This record gives sequence, C-alpha cells and structure tokens, in this order.
Amino acid sequence: MSEMSGFIEQGLEAARKALFSVRGDANLHLEPKTVTKSLRAKVRGRLKAIEVIVRRLILLMALGLDLPARALGKKRDCLGAVSGQSALPDGVEDVTQSFRALAPPEYRLRLIGARTPYMEDWREAFAGQGAARLVPGGPVSAAPLLAHIIALHRVLKKPEAAAKRVARQLQKLQQDGEPRPICPPAQGAFRLGAELGLVATSLPGFVTRALADWPEPANTS
Repeated sequence: MSEMSGFIEQGLEAARKALFSVRGDANLHLEPKTVTKSLRAKVRGRLKAIEVIVRRLILLMALGLDLPARALGKKRDCLGAVSGQSALPDGVEDVTQSFRALAPPEYRLRLIGARTPYMEDWREAFAGQGAARLVPGGPVSAAPLLAHIIALHRVLKKPEAAAKRVARQLQKLQQDGEPRPICPPAQGAFRLGAELGLVATSLPGFVTRALADWPEPANTS
C-alpha cells in the first residue's frame, strides 16, 4: 500500500467514525422529527466540515485513477455547466465540489416563488409595503440533517464510484485546458478531533502534490 492510498483509507475511516459520532451525539440515529435550532446549527457545521474532507479524499482517489482518453462533446458536467464555459476565478475551490452525491436535493434549500411559513419578505418591509414580524422560535425539522448524513454515508460506503465520476470531470478539465484546481487550507480543523483534524490539515499538501503534473493552460494572450 502506497503512502497516498494509506492516507486516503485512513482519512475515509476517520470520516466514517466522525459521521457516526455526530449522528450518535445528536441522537439522530433515533430519527427524530424535530431538533432544536442550536443543535441543528452545531450538527450542520460538523457535517459541512466532514463533507469538505470527504470531497478532498475523493479527489485524491480520482487523481490516482488511470482512465482511458475519450472524446467529450458539449454535455452538461456534474455541476450542470455546459462544456467549454469559462473557468472560475483564482482561489475558488472547484473540483472538490463537483460530484452530486454529497449535495443531494433532499437537503438543499430550494428558492421558489411561493411564500414559506414564518419567513418574512424583507424587500417588501423595507419598501414600506409590509411590516417586519418576529419569526416564531421552537424546534425545526430534522429531515435535512438526516438526509445529509445519509448522503455522506452512501459516498463513504462506496467511494470508488464517486472517485470515477470526479476522475472523468478532471479528465474533461484537462482536455479543456482549465487551470489546476486549488485546495485551500482547512478551516476549523481543531473542532474535528485529533484524528480527523490531522487528516484535514494534511489534505492540502497531498492534493497539491497529486496535482503537480497538471498541464499548464495555454496562453491565449
């Protein structure tokens, strides 16, 4: 087992343990209907941190795969963008957010035209067309947290499938001459515990090393 593959396996196992710990500490294994707002905020923060780590580990797995070259047409990638569109600005993390499995619509807030109970239209209030009102306190739905946990668990159970999807996306980015993806330092790693925190702080270095052979984009100026 190479240093890279050993690190990835160690990281995935640490992420699995952390996910089970989050679920158990919040009693979400009991599948409650509601949770307090403070608990929701705490769990969401920890799940987001675990998700970022898992994305980067999947990225490392993808960089180690050797896919056969293939012609790619103008199809929508896994971000929903059309092939050939301009790259994101420098400093914006791209590839680590490129597979859907960690971002299912079940826990994504949908911005729709219909009014939502207990939500104030502040544009109308500031325009003098309405009156601001207090949002009632109390418990909130636990369903988005449960969906987030399930999505992470599915990826951690079979990370190879997600890695192949990301590898194809990386292949396409290289063929399109896109700049090398960036992996910024982890934030708040100290909140993740010793094992997962070490994985989080080590990931940027491993990703940068794995991307060292990324071809430089052609100079069109």
